[in-house]
Amino acid sequence: MDERVVINVGGIRHETYQATLKKIPATRLSRLSPAQSNYDPLLNEYFFDRHPAVFEQILNYYRTGKLHYPTSVCGPLFEEELEYWGLDANQVEPCCWMTYNQHRDTQETLAVLDRLDMDCLKDEDPQTREQQRMKKFGWEEEYWEGRLDWWMRIKPKLWALFDEPYSSAAAKVVASISVCFICVSIFSFCLKTHPGFRVPLLSSDNDNNNLTTHNMGDNNNLSNNNYNSPHIHSSTTSNTASDHKIGTEPHKYFSQTKSINSLADARNV
Repeated sequence: MDERVVINVGGIRHETYQATLKKIPATRLSRLSPAQSNYDPLLNEYFFDRHPAVFEQILNYYRTGKLHYPTSVCGPLFEEELEYWGLDANQVEPCCWMTYNQHRDTQETLAVLDRLDMDCLKDEDPQTREQQRMKKFGWEEEYWEGRLDWWMRIKPKLWALFDEPYSSAAAKVVASISVCFICVSIFSFCLKTHPGFRVPLLSSDNDNNNLTTHNMGDNNNLSNNNYNSPHIHSSTTSNTASDHKIGTEPHKYFSQTKSINSLADARNV
């Protein structure tokens, strides 16, 4: 007799056979094992904290080979549950396909409406756009009464220049420059890690040079009396200054690029 399996999903217990779960391989249910952490040996059941209504249709898919869409849940939730259990959303039966695709059609419609809204903003009358800006800054009353000073007229235009890329041609140029600086910043950040764009970091032995000079000053008479001594001559000439590599650092060009990018980032502050 085939072994029965108890699956608790969201507090609702379901019973089926092990062979039933093996009908659809490479899925979460087909790989159930007592060694898994969600298995309770005391209750002899597997527990999953998932949507129970969707699981009813999923378990029925293992039994009948037909996947139906539950009308009590929305499309994105059904897709999320199918992905969790390792099932293909394209296996939904044709009778449920229209209902299942309603949320996709709705999302596409909303995307089209958003694009239309952007087009309306682009083609909006300049006077209407200016009225909306004055309302945003709380100067709508001053605008209609003609009591705008020079700062009230300039501030909305400056704000639109840096915050609304479609407000004017100059705003598009500023937005394009900002994007270019961001790309340059990312590109330079990657390049400065390459060995070909790094320079050696050198260190001078100044301590040895100072020590040699001090010894030569203190023992001046000894050096004069023993000038021809090969031992003394070799000891003083061996302490000449030398540079040695202690590491690498990015080329100075990258520090200049970083400064320029910092100025560009100030636009978003």
